[in-house]
Amino acid sequence: MIKKIQKFFNGIKNLNKTNNYKVIKNIDELFDILANSKQNIIDKLDLSNLDLREYEHLFVGQLANRWNPAKDKDGNKIPDIITAWTDRIIWPAPEKMPAGFNPQKILEDQKKQSEMAPVHKIGKTGKNIGIAIIDQRLNLEHPEYVDNIKHYEAVGYWPGNNTTSPDEHGSLVTGCAVGKTTGTAPDADLYYFAANNWKDEKNNLPSGHDTYILAAINKIIETNKTLDQSKKIRLISCSLSIKEENYKKALTACKDNGIMLSTCNQSSTLSFIQSHLLPYDTNYPTGYQDKIGIPTDGKTTPYYSGGYIYRRSGGNSSTIPYITGVFACALQDNTIFCTRPNWQDELIEIMKETATQNEHGEKIINPLGIESRVSEIARTMEAVITKQQSALQK
Repeated sequence: MIKKIQKFFNGIKNLNKTNNYKVIKNIDELFDILANSKQNIIDKLDLSNLDLREYEHLFVGQLANRWNPAKDKDGNKIPDIITAWTDRIIWPAPEKMPAGFNPQKILEDQKKQSEMAPVHKIGKTGKNIGIAIIDQRLNLEHPEYVDNIKHYEAVGYWPGNNTTSPDEHGSLVTGCAVGKTTGTAPDADLYYFAANNWKDEKNNLPSGHDTYILAAINKIIETNKTLDQSKKIRLISCSLSIKEENYKKALTACKDNGIMLSTCNQSSTLSFIQSHLLPYDTNYPTGYQDKIGIPTDGKTTPYYSGGYIYRRSGGNSSTIPYITGVFACALQDNTIFCTRPNWQDELIEIMKETATQNEHGEKIINPLGIESRVSEIARTMEAVITKQQSALQK
């Protein structure tokens, strides 16, 4: 199946090599593009004619409100910021750029997970740990994660029965979890299920339904039963929301089958995303003392049509795959931990207990602390088993 779908994307690489950039002649043209953009993302633009020295505010600074951009008195969005840019931008010469602003360098530097470096340095990269992602359709040829894919499946109905056209969100979340240079668990096995929650008029399903998400969870559970014990799917990352009553059932089903389910259920009393996690940019304070900062703002990830994109705001969608990858690294060589009762809840508690503080006194996730604690527990469990086995042999 994957080979057939990959064939569909053969033209993307050639497309990205062509010089089909839109030439922007003046700053007003750029503002027009932003005014008509849903997310203020710029891609395939030639900005070389512009003088941006006085427009640093377009690109730099903490986003005051990522979900509600500024609007004028008539309710129209004010195009005063750029939230993201891809590596397919032709920038002005350095003398026409804001002082010290190098967007290409920012994009390249923010691929790396600096906070994951200590974990990766000791060889913990999520190897042999299965991560299942439920999200929109995925670009299956992106080199950032193509080698991680063990299974890809489109679940449910897609507009026009088109299960192969990649959506932007899929590459974002996948890159955060298993990207070779952008992911927290670059060697984890990826089981990907495209399951949209868009309005489905054919089957009379409203926008925000979770029918296909739940179907995907069931498929993951069944798929896991066929996998060798050493290669099991341990974690599900779903940057979508599930209705409360269905979420409880799905959470129980996953736990009963030895899987940890993480979703974007912000309103759920069972979900830890809203109550404990906060996406933040390492360049700025989080502004919260009671939440754990996850460094997914100001981050570079794969772009769905090829190349990379630097996002000033990654949002909650990025925190889910990020922590899923962190947990995968912690479980590598420590899967005995998954035999503990309610190990999924214990992982969350470990994440909270090991969190460190930044220079502003705010809580920040500590990937190495999580890995160290899980490894310590796993070694203790193994020692107990060894001692018991020795006693039986006497």
